[in-house]
Amino acid sequence: MPHTNGMAAQEPSVEQALALLSVGDAERAASLLRNLLREDASDAEAWHAMACVARAGGDAQSAVALAGRAIGLRPEGHFHITLAHALLEQGHAEPARAAANVAVMTTPRDPRAHEAMAAVLEAQNRMRDAEQALRTALKLRPLDCEKHLSLAAFLARTGQVAEAVRLSEKAIRLAPEAVFAHNQHAVLLERAGRMREAEPFFATVAKAFPQDAAALANYGAALFATGAFEKARDVLQQSAHRVPDAPETRTNLGLVQMALGALDEAEQELGAALALRQQDARLAVNYGTVLADLGRRREAEALFRQVENWPTSEQDRARARFNLSTVLLAQGRLEEGWQAFEARQTLLPSGVFLGHTEGLPQWDGIDTGGHPVALYAEQGLGDTLQFIRYVEPALERAPLLLAVPDALRALVARMEPVRTGRVTLLQKGQTAQAVGAVACCSLLSLPARLGLNAPYPWRQLVSLPDAEGDHLAKGHYEASAHKSFGGEKKPQPRAKPLRVGLCWAGNPGYRFDRRRSMNPACLAPLAEVPGVAFQSLQRGQAEADLPFPAVVLPEGDMLSTARLIAGLDVVVTVDTVIAHLAGLLGKPVWLLNRFGGDWRWADGSIGQGAEGQEESLWYPSLRLFSQSTYGEGNGPWEQPVKAVAEALRKLVKM
Repeated sequence: MPHTNGMAAQEPSVEQALALLSVGDAERAASLLRNLLREDASDAEAWHAMACVARAGGDAQSAVALAGRAIGLRPEGHFHITLAHALLEQGHAEPARAAANVAVMTTPRDPRAHEAMAAVLEAQNRMRDAEQALRTALKLRPLDCEKHLSLAAFLARTGQVAEAVRLSEKAIRLAPEAVFAHNQHAVLLERAGRMREAEPFFATVAKAFPQDAAALANYGAALFATGAFEKARDVLQQSAHRVPDAPETRTNLGLVQMALGALDEAEQELGAALALRQQDARLAVNYGTVLADLGRRREAEALFRQVENWPTSEQDRARARFNLSTVLLAQGRLEEGWQAFEARQTLLPSGVFLGHTEGLPQWDGIDTGGHPVALYAEQGLGDTLQFIRYVEPALERAPLLLAVPDALRALVARMEPVRTGRVTLLQKGQTAQAVGAVACCSLLSLPARLGLNAPYPWRQLVSLPDAEGDHLAKGHYEASAHKSFGGEKKPQPRAKPLRVGLCWAGNPGYRFDRRRSMNPACLAPLAEVPGVAFQSLQRGQAEADLPFPAVVLPEGDMLSTARLIAGLDVVVTVDTVIAHLAGLLGKPVWLLNRFGGDWRWADGSIGQGAEGQEESLWYPSLRLFSQSTYGEGNGPWEQPVKAVAEALRKLVKM
């Protein structure tokens, strides 16, 4: 009987079944199709649709039989497309290629036929042909977002990530509301090492699927990469609450807690991640790292040594070995530590050694018979200044050429071995081979290559005149005294103010910079010390950054900063290049050191001075003011900053 609204009931159809399948209702789709085939067993479209249902359910064998039945009734091109995919899923690549070829020949304007052929060709490792097939499909549908994404995904799989990103960008412009396009673009950006740029796209996906643990996990990881640690922690905690047994999520949450200084929480999360995937080298190394930061070095060492023997990738073993080196060096076990430290070279980006030393073999530390060796700076400026002392013992085995970053060139030119001509400083654009070098070596590799088992003794390589310090500090002291004493004239404890340089932050791009750097507000107790003139040694500092007046660091390279430091009485700094520069100059340097700090400031680098006092083996003029506890925010800095203030008071009275 007709419906009361006068419209006839819609007859069951193949189109209805495929619509049900498209929304994931395979059971109803199959039931509808069986009814159709009971009524008409010669319905080729219904048999093909049944093949599609079988494929969706993972039954490739049935899909092949059903698609073959449809083709036997009517050899349509799109039937061959389904047959090609089903055959490929069974591992029958050549029959799949034959089916795809029929589809391409019979329906050359159907992009799906070319996509099926691309899948078969990729399985046969015919990558160029597969790429061409996907480009043909895109040419047939140039405004189709999905066609751009298919080609982008293929390009990413074949290492053409930059072009893949460009295609996914176009896909988003074509379909800005397509959440799946935002997700794929974000994943491609992550693969390209551009995680910061991926953050807004992962944010779009997380907003669209606020209950999806994977979407939240990806967004949290992207927030971590941008340095938005608190927000990253919140998002990752939401993801972990929904799916607590996801090791990647627990790992990222642990690393965020670690970056914030919440080491107990970090240990719990990283330990939980490793428990979920016990033979994962990456997770084990992360857990070992937080154990080392907590001072549990024996446990960390044992874990790193285990990972070295696991059946894992060379990169993972190198990461474990490098982290082992930091534990060994922190304990003063330098002979083995330097050898393990060499693992870092496996972890550095490809091409980092190119430039001055391109094409040269690595030096093994053996006497070269008078042929020059090129030494190069490998990582940060502080590392370069710390290890440049090793040019002295290296000179006993070979003439040396030296390549350093531009920021250090003028300073290094003033160093005694360069100034006297014993070491040749390579000029910008000059290659070591052009001036006769036969091998090259990183400055950081010299202790291992030279077989040294103790820090090479410090000696002052650079001597600079007190050219600027008096003028800068005197100009500031009048303002500082006015602030401290309310404008009243007070007798000064010194004929001149104590000139103190301050540096409170390192490179913010470093993932764990939040723990080694401090908010300048933490330095407020220093303002209460009378008779002190402060000079900022912080790059890019505005006058308002500090809670008290300080002369701003002028523009210039490390030589200009060195000249300024030469005119100071003491330098107070966190663990950054300024500590190394002041130590290299022999200037008193007070290091504000985070809990679980770098290996070079640990117990293994502390010796005994001439009068029995503790003394850094790297810089005798360095004095440590270390955090006694760990935690988030400014709290852990309170005790060491107060200790610095008290030490300044004593120094002012001397």
